[in-house]
Amino acid sequence: MTDRRHDFYLLTPGPLTVPPEIKAEMLSDRSPNAEAHQALTKRIRDYMLEICNGTETHVCVPIQGSATYGIEAGLHTLVPRDAKILILENGYYGGRLREVAGGSGFQIVSLNLPMMPLPTAQDIEAALDADESITHILLCHAETGTGILNPIEAIADVAKRRGKKLLIDAVASFGGFKIDVAALDAEAVFCSPNKCLESVPGVALVIAKKSSLEASEKRSPSVVLDLHAQWKFLEATGCWRWTPPTHVVGALGKACERHKAEGMTARAARYRSSWRRLVDGMRQRGFKTLLPDEAAAPIIATFYDPEDPAYSFEAFYEAMSRRGLVIFPGRLTAAGTFRIGIMGDINETDISFILETIDESLAEIGVRTDGGAR
Repeated sequence: MTDRRHDFYLLTPGPLTVPPEIKAEMLSDRSPNAEAHQALTKRIRDYMLEICNGTETHVCVPIQGSATYGIEAGLHTLVPRDAKILILENGYYGGRLREVAGGSGFQIVSLNLPMMPLPTAQDIEAALDADESITHILLCHAETGTGILNPIEAIADVAKRRGKKLLIDAVASFGGFKIDVAALDAEAVFCSPNKCLESVPGVALVIAKKSSLEASEKRSPSVVLDLHAQWKFLEATGCWRWTPPTHVVGALGKACERHKAEGMTARAARYRSSWRRLVDGMRQRGFKTLLPDEAAAPIIATFYDPEDPAYSFEAFYEAMSRRGLVIFPGRLTAAGTFRIGIMGDINETDISFILETIDESLAEIGVRTDGGAR
């Protein structure tokens, strides 16, 4: 059997299998008011802008909490209360955006589209034609509930032509896919360390258009989710307004160094080669993918459950878990499926080990893995 590189594989859409050197950074205690921590925060903020071409037009504002905290903070701060937000909902995380925006009291219009085909510029145009009071467009770039990669460039073109402000949930894609915030003219891009940046959760990163953030003072009804106040405090003092998760920030700093050393192009190529090896290997075993390859984001693969009567996801999950590998069920938008994520410290050698472990696990629960009828 292929040698395993990790004692434990977290094969989910994030959190993920974190490289050892990033974990090691969390063993050091840091003072949030020390110059070293201030310098670390600045390096992170600068690097985030560097990799999305936002240095001249945008600012990076970190905030404590998961990525969803950053999304809500961005809405409260950057979107006027009388705005109306068009939300693209063609997967689970589009629904999450609707939940956050609606729960935050904004007027919303949900553009419900099927998982496939991918949304088009014409779909967005039609929604805007139907409601001329829409001011903002909000969508998820990589829908990891299914594996869809939405076409943000085409949607950004519509937004610019129609004078609408664009907000992008790039939580699962940032750092692994090219996102040019200046070219997109994005009002905000929401990011997370625990996806393609290969770090740990605990901080949200908001890439906000500087001119819009400057105009948002005292707009947020929340004290702790006020991005403008967080940004101004960081600019004035180098410190976070509230106690930051210092160990998480340390891990993210190391993750930025590692990302820069590998390069985004090389990281994306590693993801794609691992994804290709996984998808081909699973198809050889008789599994079918939820999505056609051309529509899939090569950071996660979604497979239909086998039809074998011996199969249950719970039994499969437990068999994999006993071997130190954790996979994910499909979301409600893709019932009858399971997902395997390949972000994190994963390469093709790991995929070979993962496929062999899948064979062992399915054999244990009495499911065929020879590509026969299921």
